[in-house]
Amino acid sequence: MRRYYLDHNATTPLDERVRAVMEPYSQGLVGNASSVHAEGRRARAAIDNARDKIAATLGAKSSEIIFTSGGTESCNLVVRGLALAHMARGKHVIVSAGEHHAVLHAARILEKWHGFSLSLLPLQKDGRIDPDDLKRALRPDTVLVSVLSANNETGVKSPVGELAALCSERGILFHTDAIQSAGKETIRLDLPRWRNVDALGLTAHKFGGPMGAGFLWLRAATPIERLMEGGAHENERRPGTENVAAIVGLAEAFALADRDAEARNARALALTERLWLQLEPLGRIRRNGHATERIGNTLNFSVTDLHAEEFLIGLDLSGLAVSSGSACMVGSVQHSHVLRAMGIGDEEAGATVRLSIGHDLEESDIDAIAQTIGAVIRQQRR
Repeated sequence: MRRYYLDHNATTPLDERVRAVMEPYSQGLVGNASSVHAEGRRARAAIDNARDKIAATLGAKSSEIIFTSGGTESCNLVVRGLALAHMARGKHVIVSAGEHHAVLHAARILEKWHGFSLSLLPLQKDGRIDPDDLKRALRPDTVLVSVLSANNETGVKSPVGELAALCSERGILFHTDAIQSAGKETIRLDLPRWRNVDALGLTAHKFGGPMGAGFLWLRAATPIERLMEGGAHENERRPGTENVAAIVGLAEAFALADRDAEARNARALALTERLWLQLEPLGRIRRNGHATERIGNTLNFSVTDLHAEEFLIGLDLSGLAVSSGSACMVGSVQHSHVLRAMGIGDEEAGATVRLSIGHDLEESDIDAIAQTIGAVIRQQRR
């Protein structure tokens, strides 16, 4: 029985081309990049080159790249750090109700510990955000808006360009968690979609890079409070000795992913649509999220008459590795806050699956996956 890994929104396999560029910094002595000796200078040069490479891919300045341990740290640093650095202007923050918990919980900390007020942008039934809702939510004391570019559970894309423009007109900072967009759409700061964004974060393991490496892009001259104390690393914005091999891998993976993003997304969209057309006739099955305004590799659906955990186990035993939603819920199977924000109640959700494909599948694989899912559904209904 062939196994299919269909959980690429949780993490992706390490690209062999990325592994190759990491290899020289994964074996033997790798110096501390803050040291002045030859070994330290070699490590520093590798980090500087990686920073330049990311900046070139993104269309940014090298000084605007802040290396972190990944998406969660990037989101916490930017949401809390920007709000605290600018709270003299106001203490109101807006995030969408469908944000990853790295953003949602960081915003709750501002509310709980620092006296900020928090507004949640609602999701429409198809998972989209209405820019008019943001217009109504903006206040004179709003200092930060954070909306993810593509939802990690449903794949639904946000109208980042419109939302960021609304904030820019009012001098309000706009951050987007772009973690699920990398490798699935082109991220360049000179494109209309990203032009008015002030900060965005990415993590390597979502697009063929290593775990434990990410970055935050922060527009030049934007003050930010750092969250940890220690050394003067990352221009005094994020202390800690750098993981040289992981940073080198991050830069290579980002360049490779961005180069092929649009073509891969179009192909993935066709494959997931092919899968849905074979699943829909099974009945009592609902697609969650907009049919086309989504990153192509992601299909979220609910089989309304099945038990969630039993369905996931059945799929796993049949050779399909899928999840019920965010992998950051530590293996739990519980009702998604994203679906709830879309107005889908616990009983309606039934057995919900997030299926996120990679670049290794053909149409024949999709047909085989559809047959397997159908067999599990029919068996469990019996």
